[in-house]
Amino acid sequence: MDKNEIEIISLIDSAKFIGLPLAITVLTVIIMLVDGFDLQAMAFVAPEVLKEWGIARAALTPALTGSMVGMAIGSVALGWAGDRIGRRNSYIACMAFLALGSFFCAHAGSLTGLTIWRVVTGIGLGGVTPLAAAMISEWTPRHARSVAVACAMVAVPLGGMLGAGVAQRVIPMYGWRGVFWIGAALPLVLFVAAMFLLPESPKYLAQRPHLHGRLAKLLNRLFRERRFTGDERFVVAEPPPPPESWLAALLGATYRSTTLLLWAAFALNTLALFSCVNLLPTVLSFTGMSTAESLQGSKFFNFGGFFGAVGGAVMIGWWGSRRVGAALSTVGAVATFLIGTTILDSGGALDGRSLALLTLAGMAMNGMQSFLYTVGAHSYPTYIRASGVGCAQTVSRAGGLLGTVAGGSFFALEPQPPVSYFFYAVAVAVALVVVSFASLRTHIPGRKRSASPQAQGGG
Repeated sequence: MDKNEIEIISLIDSAKFIGLPLAITVLTVIIMLVDGFDLQAMAFVAPEVLKEWGIARAALTPALTGSMVGMAIGSVALGWAGDRIGRRNSYIACMAFLALGSFFCAHAGSLTGLTIWRVVTGIGLGGVTPLAAAMISEWTPRHARSVAVACAMVAVPLGGMLGAGVAQRVIPMYGWRGVFWIGAALPLVLFVAAMFLLPESPKYLAQRPHLHGRLAKLLNRLFRERRFTGDERFVVAEPPPPPESWLAALLGATYRSTTLLLWAAFALNTLALFSCVNLLPTVLSFTGMSTAESLQGSKFFNFGGFFGAVGGAVMIGWWGSRRVGAALSTVGAVATFLIGTTILDSGGALDGRSLALLTLAGMAMNGMQSFLYTVGAHSYPTYIRASGVGCAQTVSRAGGLLGTVAGGSFFALEPQPPVSYFFYAVAVAVALVVVSFASLRTHIPGRKRSASPQAQGGG
């Protein structure tokens, strides 16, 4: 290595988490809270939209799935853009899509209009998560990386939990459109904040020599001293980008197994998660619960996600991602199955047993979603990290779309099957997540295991 050559990965790993990495994590967590709110906004208002417009439950399926169609587009398009025009610029674009989509959802006068603008919102939603995982992974030293990414990912269900509580109060006073007004205002504020406060990824800057002066200034902020002048040659100790396209790289011999197993785990877990996120209030209303009571179920489901992601991230540091993730999903499969056996006994209200099971199910599904982004970011090198995670998220939307469409078809069946069948089907999907996730070879090793080389150049 030349005297003036500096390897950026080891440099970031030598920095303290307190300071710039923590500030970036906090800003990202706030953005992800809003992401969680906007993600579930349609589910919150669904029972009231059905009442106001006098439509059947099955007819609402396009509006419920619109965001997932947009997320499939945004995951690939904004993930690809993040690798080419920068994580920061793509992240800011996500905020614009969220604000624009939610604003026009609040003004929608028909189911078609509502569906179209949920697709626009979904484009922003699709880009936020993979870009957040890439941004935090590339600014945070290794010893704090898993927990930092998990804190960002857990903000999604936490935003959903807070959103359910907000919806319980806003809808009676301002109607269902008030939820979308809030969903438009919050990302607009964050759009402005990100313009001024969010820095670019150090690995992205290091791979572009004409931006090394900008990187030097950021590194001086990171280390709180004037250590770099911009004349240094910053490098990233990862395999150089191959001449092939990013998709060819993901499906090439080196990453094919990792990519396909990530896709399977993402799709199955998202099928289960989004079936609950989008349909849980409506499914619970089938048992005779009020809108407020069904939103209470959503609050506890999202509340569990906090413990699954943060608690799991701490345990991953000790036992590694394979053991912790597989165990958590197993618990989730059992809890979801038991919800199916007990939900009809609730008598139109959620008792302590049902709320506990919903919390465990949310802990598993939301926690696993966080682990998948963390493991995905760990599994790919910088030049395809955002594209790899974004593509996995896009494939996952096929699972989420399938789950929501199947749920809509479930509502349309005559005679109506027992509500318990919905939860049994979700439990099967969660059980299959265990198989695909445990089969990955690019897991994050824990401190309880002997040190091993970093998988596939990721991290």
